[in-house]
Amino acid sequence: MAINPGRLLPVIGMMVAIFVVSAQPGDQLPLPELLNFDKAWHLLEYGVLAATAFYALHPVPGQARTSAALGVVCFAALYGASDEFHQSFVRLRTATITDVIADTLGALLVAALWWWRSRSR
Repeated sequence: MAINPGRLLPVIGMMVAIFVVSAQPGDQLPLPELLNFDKAWHLLEYGVLAATAFYALHPVPGQARTSAALGVVCFAALYGASDEFHQSFVRLRTATITDVIADTLGALLVAALWWWRSRSR
């Protein structure tokens, strides 16, 4: 399994977008409400991050499918934890373990869907 360098731009773009949003002070966060539920945004943004990571890994041989899925989930979880650490230094923002859990769940949902779909091909 190898990363396709030509497909890394969406991953990097998503990581930058997450960082920029996290750098905004809590009272200036310009995000619309999604079901009035902050954790839904975490699920969504880290699900998209996982999807871009799968795009960068394409194609993944059948025997590497499970390790690719686990690797993407670990990558997203670690980036989520580092993002929460970053937020702890931003005015009116806090770092919470529940946000890291939501980030990981978003990546896990996309990874499970990708794994299931790639299995049937």
